[in-house]
Amino acid sequence: MLDFPLWLAALGGALLASTVTTITSIGAGMIMYGVLSLFLDLKVVIPLVAPAQLLAVGLRCWLFRRHLHWRLAALFFIGVVPGIYAGTMLFDVLAETALRRMIGVSLLAFAAYECWRGNEGRTMPHAGLLPLGGVVAGVLLGSIGIAGPLLAVIFLRYGLLKEDLVAMVALFFLLGNTQRTVLYWHQGFFVGDRLALAVAMGLAMLVGVYAGRLVLPHISRAFFRPLVLGMLVLFGFQFLIW
Repeated sequence: MLDFPLWLAALGGALLASTVTTITSIGAGMIMYGVLSLFLDLKVVIPLVAPAQLLAVGLRCWLFRRHLHWRLAALFFIGVVPGIYAGTMLFDVLAETALRRMIGVSLLAFAAYECWRGNEGRTMPHAGLLPLGGVVAGVLLGSIGIAGPLLAVIFLRYGLLKEDLVAMVALFFLLGNTQRTVLYWHQGFFVGDRLALAVAMGLAMLVGVYAGRLVLPHISRAFFRPLVLGMLVLFGFQFLIW
């Protein structure tokens, strides 16, 4: 039986994660992992968050559907599906400590890259490189469950900003987490309280989508860049130290 503090933290974290992600396009995974890993093993947390995100990313896709770039998405997702399969197999063999260290290093690396890149002009890579980016993003999502920062880096390079970026990242997580949920379901992971907690977090995330959509027009996105970088660093060190 999962205790009350866990449920309270999970629902509060889900609401916050979904609100922040609707505004900045990233953050849900690292916030949820940071909160839930205080109570549960990451080997439980990573599969648990996958179905919880489905309702929110599905709604986000629908609300921002006019901003989807289907040609870029098609090229990108050629690599995502095999990448997730490979990442899921990697997840099965990794120890919990190794997962923590990999997440921590990945978060700090993305933060360092963004700080180094600063506000320099973007150069659009060749579209033929998108399937390779999809493979890498799929492996990250399937193994450590965090691919948002990489997606932001990739799609920003193709000139996607604000609603366009939110829509494309949401589409990735909708398709990617559907695949992961099916794989974890076949492994018998979602039983009893785990399934109930995943559904409850998903409902809380729905509220967060609407909250973020209401806040987005009234807040400067420049404020959120240091906020997101700060979260990357904070949770990065948390996973490296704890």
